Amino acid sequence: MQSDRVAELQSGSPLSSATLELGNSATRFKAVLFDWDGTIVDTAEASYRCYVRMFADFNIAFDRDAYQRTYSPNWYQTFRIIGLSEDLWHEADTRWLAYFAEETVGLMTGAREALEVLTMPKGIVTSGGRDRVSRELDHHGLAHHFQHVVFGTDARERKPHPEALHLCLDRLGIAAEEAVYVGDSPEDVQMAKAANVFSVAVPGGYPNLAALEAAQPDVMAVDILDAVRRLR
Repeated sequence: MQSDRVAELQSGSPLSSATLELGNSATRFKAVLFDWDGTIVDTAEASYRCYVRMFADFNIAFDRDAYQRTYSPNWYQTFRIIGLSEDLWHEADTRWLAYFAEETVGLMTGAREALEVLTMPKGIVTSGGRDRVSRELDHHGLAHHFQHVVFGTDARERKPHPEALHLCLDRLGIAAEEAVYVGDSPEDVQMAKAANVFSVAVPGGYPNLAALEAAQPDVMAVDILDAVRRLR
């Protein structure tokens, strides 16, 4: 089960040898880019509750098994697998966002400290919409940590396509081989690899840990703070 594997990682089980590579070569990196949902902010349970409410509006049952089976940072993939007619996707988006605006979400454990101790330039590349993510950045007082944020609507292609990651690198003036991308989904790892960016995976609250490990990130860290400590 995912919870057992997360506990194993957090218990101090040996990390991959790539962790040592990251520690030994950290000086080559000039910027760290982060995913948002599940990496910095803990939105997994709130997302699940909003899916349940939203799909119920269309008379579609949605439970934990469905969440695990269909989860993707590209929620249109979830809509497609669940069988929601494409002509309803815009309305479903609107309803989900309205429900999510009623939620209060916290930060992932260690996220604030990780951002505070990391001195190199930082950015965000997220599938999330500008209004929601900006609101959460302001709520948690984190906006000042990031030189650039690329939102889901800033690129035509969705993860794992590297367009959004390339866009953030261009804005920062950083070459791909000088950057690290930290995320919690296999799509994050795949995007980083497609962009020739060093990938660091961290377990989030979403039901995708087995797929995350199967994506073979360059480093599988215990959490975001562990990942950042190896970059200092």
